[in-house]
Amino acid sequence: MTSQRSSIPRSRIAVVCSLGGAIIATIACGKGGGASSAQQPRTGSAQWTGAISMCALMPKEAVNDVIGSNYTIAEPHDESNSSSCHYTTEKDPTGLSLDMTWIRPSDYSTPAEHLALRRAAVSGATLAGKLDVGSAPAGNGGPMHIQSGPVDGVGDEATQNLLLLTARKGDYTLMVQIVADAVTLMTDSTAGRKIVSQERDLARAVLSKV
Repeated sequence: MTSQRSSIPRSRIAVVCSLGGAIIATIACGKGGGASSAQQPRTGSAQWTGAISMCALMPKEAVNDVIGSNYTIAEPHDESNSSSCHYTTEKDPTGLSLDMTWIRPSDYSTPAEHLALRRAAVSGATLAGKLDVGSAPAGNGGPMHIQSGPVDGVGDEATQNLLLLTARKGDYTLMVQIVADAVTLMTDSTAGRKIVSQERDLARAVLSKV
């Protein structure tokens, strides 16, 4: 499966696949653009809200070590309140995306507003996960064998929505998405569960650095 890369940051493409029934798989589109030399990886406490560069925080070698992949390309896109890195190979241009956003002190003026922003960070993904659970056949996670819903042990809170894992730690919100062939997902009952496990391992690795 190939993907046309976009220069618009954090864009995503909804791909509708039909095989024995309609299912919706959210497919990440890679982000283009160069990294700012002023942005450095954040390796300290998440209590400090500052910019990171995801490709510097998680080089392709680190990603490969965590999930046993062999990505050879890491493309960054860094902004003042977000950073993404798209990992690919020449044969797998869809690959994997790590996207991080963070709350800045300028984004709120009271503790209540700060708390509301934290709560909102994963609320959309949580709602989408609940809708997926309601629409999937009970007991098997639907045709792709992926169960949506809350995820324990990842950051302060996390949720899985098909092939997208969203997690928050402090003021940082992370999205992890590994793109896989839809036919493989629907014909191999272990493929989806493997991707979910890899995304959770990656999320833990990334959030341990912020």
